Amino acid sequence: MIKKIAAVFLLSLSAVGYAQESIESVMARMKPDVAVKISYQETRYMGLFDDEWQGSGTLYAEIPDVMLKQQLQPELEMMAAQGSQLTYSKPATQTFHQLQIDESNPMMASLAAFKGMMTGNLVYLRQLYELKFTISELSWTLEMLAKDYEEGEEPVKIIMQGLNEQAANKMAVILPDGDRSSYELSQPQQGLAVKAQLADLLQSLQRH
Repeated sequence: MIKKIAAVFLLSLSAVGYAQESIESVMARMKPDVAVKISYQETRYMGLFDDEWQGSGTLYAEIPDVMLKQQLQPELEMMAAQGSQLTYSKPATQTFHQLQIDESNPMMASLAAFKGMMTGNLVYLRQLYELKFTISELSWTLEMLAKDYEEGEEPVKIIMQGLNEQAANKMAVILPDGDRSSYELSQPQQGLAVKAQLADLLQSLQRH
């Protein structure tokens, strides 16, 4: 009898944790106190080609609205969103661009999603996407459909996933033409050291 009571008690605790997971709790978990970084592995699947493209690097974010993607492999690229400005640099080809962020552009969909998730900005994500949040016994899933898209086309679809009580560990971006990217994400690192790293990268990007 005691064993049965203990088992029921443990199951009830599991059910409570399962029920309490929500989009608000996930976003609160993602939001950094100072600055945050996440390592990523990216695979792109392009409809016109059989080959997969693979890359890896680090994502940085700082509240309220700074996001930087540093691609390390196969070659160095940096892309930073600061407020409404986007800066891009690719040293190998001496490419450097600064432009206004167009968050309705499908090619900027992953940047916008990462920016919203890594800064824990649920209001920002709701402005851009229709959100659907679901949970299972072990994990949560956030599906995002772009509100702004061309007539006759499918909207950009983004899927974030993570284990319960953890930040996102996977993201998929499906574009209107069928091209898609998938990301494997490490758990976030936070603190003043990350803030200093991000500041150095932003300075180097401006110097290009």
